[in-house]
Amino acid sequence: MRARSAALLVMVALASAPVFANTITIDPNAFGSGQAITAPGVTLETETFVQSGTDSTGNPLYTPTFSSVYSYNMGAGCMNGAFPCAVVGTSLFAPSPTGALPNTPNFGAGGFWGTQYAGSLAPDCSQNCVFGAGAGADGAILLRINFADPTNFVDALGFFNGGDPTEITAFDSAGNLVGTAFNGVGSGAGWGDATVTTATADISTVLIGGHDSFRGINVVDYSSVPAPEIDATSAASGLTLLLGGLVVLRGRRVQRADK
Repeated sequence: MRARSAALLVMVALASAPVFANTITIDPNAFGSGQAITAPGVTLETETFVQSGTDSTGNPLYTPTFSSVYSYNMGAGCMNGAFPCAVVGTSLFAPSPTGALPNTPNFGAGGFWGTQYAGSLAPDCSQNCVFGAGAGADGAILLRINFADPTNFVDALGFFNGGDPTEITAFDSAGNLVGTAFNGVGSGAGWGDATVTTATADISTVLIGGHDSFRGINVVDYSSVPAPEIDATSAASGLTLLLGGLVVLRGRRVQRADK
């Protein structure tokens, strides 16, 4: 019993060791133009909303559909007004191998992601989403990233223009909204970071796109939270506890042999 207790104390000591986070970048410039983007530990999806029927009063209902995410090279020298089409390399995340999806609006060069309506509910739901009239979901195209291991930090470098920022919404594994952030809130235009952080690693999914139009997304960063690592102090303490437990167990065996 004492040996088991010692082993349990070792496990507790290891579990209390500090956790170290590493930042990982998902960069479309690492892929050829028109190539689907894949990366270990994450799944990238293009999430679009289409009308799936009507409710009992005739209001439209929308449900999400999913497809791949691609790299699209905007080309050297590409400009979106007075601003470059990309500030990291020349490639952006795109919903199709050729850039924008057919018959969809494009608010500036590389404006592939977002919604057409301010206050759209599309970015606020990640699971079992069925929207009725007035939800602003029609035509929404969102960059969706699912994390195999939940994280506590996600940053999207996106374009903004005046009161229309890039928006990022974060959800836990149950689909609960745990964070929302915008870039470039206010006047002006340019590239900026929309960053979501949480106190614990509970972000399982993020949705990214323009708040009420379609914006370019250049790169995405997130933190990787690995399994707890063993520092020298914890390892020494755990070893001491384990050896002490073995000594106690050996002493009990010797006493039984003497009897």
